[in-house]
Amino acid sequence: MWKTLSVCVLASVSRVSAQETQDPSNDQLAERAVELLLEKTERYHPDPQVGRMSEERLGAWQAKERERLEELHEDAKGLGDEWPYEGVYRVGPDRRIPGGYRVGGTAIVAEGLLEYPGLLKHEEQLKAVRAAAVFIIRMLDEDPSMAPGPKRGYDVRGWGHTYALSFLLQALEHEVLEPEVANQAREAVEFLLNCLKVNEVEDGGWNYASETNASPFQTGATLLALYRTQAAGFEVPRGLVPRGLQALERGRRKDTGAWSYSVRPGQRGHREKMHASSARAAIAELALHHAGLSTSRDLRRAVDGFFDGWEHLLKRKSQQGTHEGPYSIAPYYFYFGHGYVAHAIEALPEKQRPALREQLRKVLLTTRDEDGSWNDRIFPRTSGYCTAMVLMALRAPDLPRFPDWKEPKSEGEGLKKAGGR
Repeated sequence: MWKTLSVCVLASVSRVSAQETQDPSNDQLAERAVELLLEKTERYHPDPQVGRMSEERLGAWQAKERERLEELHEDAKGLGDEWPYEGVYRVGPDRRIPGGYRVGGTAIVAEGLLEYPGLLKHEEQLKAVRAAAVFIIRMLDEDPSMAPGPKRGYDVRGWGHTYALSFLLQALEHEVLEPEVANQAREAVEFLLNCLKVNEVEDGGWNYASETNASPFQTGATLLALYRTQAAGFEVPRGLVPRGLQALERGRRKDTGAWSYSVRPGQRGHREKMHASSARAAIAELALHHAGLSTSRDLRRAVDGFFDGWEHLLKRKSQQGTHEGPYSIAPYYFYFGHGYVAHAIEALPEKQRPALREQLRKVLLTTRDEDGSWNDRIFPRTSGYCTAMVLMALRAPDLPRFPDWKEPKSEGEGLKKAGGR
């Protein structure tokens, strides 16, 4: 397998500049990532939607789009408050980026900056994190697309709900918000918990787009955020986590460790192969692991599955379209997969971690762009989200582990309401 992977790695070496051949340390990689993220903050205004195009036209469009975004970033200097995630899905008559992508993308980048060392001593970094918190809270309060729901049709608000919850919990934990904003953040946590309750799919779990069938991606990410919620002393709506865990368990093949793309109510088994689920196995297994429902052996199988299937993920990275190829892999799961594999590695027995960390670092270096960023979409704007995911992957050994879920023995035991934090 790794002979094949080596071919893919060599094929991507052209993306690596002379700076990378000097084998930069993880600290150097992370420092450059933070610099780029601070440069990419913006104040979003609706812009034209881009459809599929020829490869020749795509390259020309990307060059112009980078120039346009640089101008936007320059105009927003000192005033930018978000890092929108951009995909093919747009909403409204002006075809704008949906609120769930704007909030979710901003929350992920802000959490990456929040967890980077020296936040309180770095004025620009702290300012960006605080501005992101204000933006997210405002969007939750004012944007109808971020209301609890329930969802109807294709609807991505769930990404925003999940990652806003994760980021605001971390911001409160680090005590970096101004007092008034901190109070608003506590209220937002309670609001977001209700959103997750309202948008739970039948038989438990969550879906990143539709209102039916649990998605291991969305369910795993949401469960990890809910574990943080409980650990921070907030009250998690009863039954949400157990039902989500049951949905995840229905989506896993016990014989191979492969995960279904979506889990139907009452589903019993599936035929997905590990290569098709290599970017979602780690987050799903990690969520089960921190609830005591997955062993270290199960988790290691998910990590190995990621590396075994990496060449297939690479083939779809930064390509047009969504679910294509023999394993129906969408480009946007590339760095998502790397990010959660990094966390899964840190949950393995200590003696297994060093070699796997280095293995992950090597594949990340091969796909780093010349400016020091990462991107798995055709859209230049999405390098913010991707770079933040890699930043957290590089720093995973130094980040706190996700807390373990502890099922309350009775209603409200050991918990307190959001306003009582």
